[in-house]
Amino acid sequence: MADEHVCDPGCALRRRDFLGAAALAALALLDTACGNGIIGPADAGVQAGGSTTTANGGLLVTLSAFSALSSTGGIARVDGGRGRPVALVRTGATSFIAYSLVCPHQGYTVDVNGSSFYCPAHGARFSSTGVNNGGQRTGNLAVRQTVYDAVAGTVTINP
Repeated sequence: MADEHVCDPGCALRRRDFLGAAALAALALLDTACGNGIIGPADAGVQAGGSTTTANGGLLVTLSAFSALSSTGGIARVDGGRGRPVALVRTGATSFIAYSLVCPHQGYTVDVNGSSFYCPAHGARFSSTGVNNGGQRTGNLAVRQTVYDAVAGTVTINP
């Protein structure tokens, strides 16, 4: 008969305790990786390439920091590469639309690709209006509400 290891009552860690601790550690890592749910940088007030988070977790974009947004049809990723990825599209002289750059297929980050969007993970393509128009069949990009302030030269993207 093979020797079996049997924990005595003083054994430091039982299998059930180990598995429970491992599950809690995995959940903590998942929570850290998923972020805090805001679309901009995680720390309020942190400057990120022309964008600053607002008190409610939105994103304040200074238009002069993004040359692509100087004319109608221009598109720029405006989250500074931190937080939830978001792009801003200038649709008119005083109008803008923001899109989440989280691919609706499997959550990968979508790239700005000239005057459109492209998901490098599965090949989904989206028009400048966020509509899926080729590659992997999926839904459209999620729209975020915007408020333009012409005097300040900013656009606020609400969470």
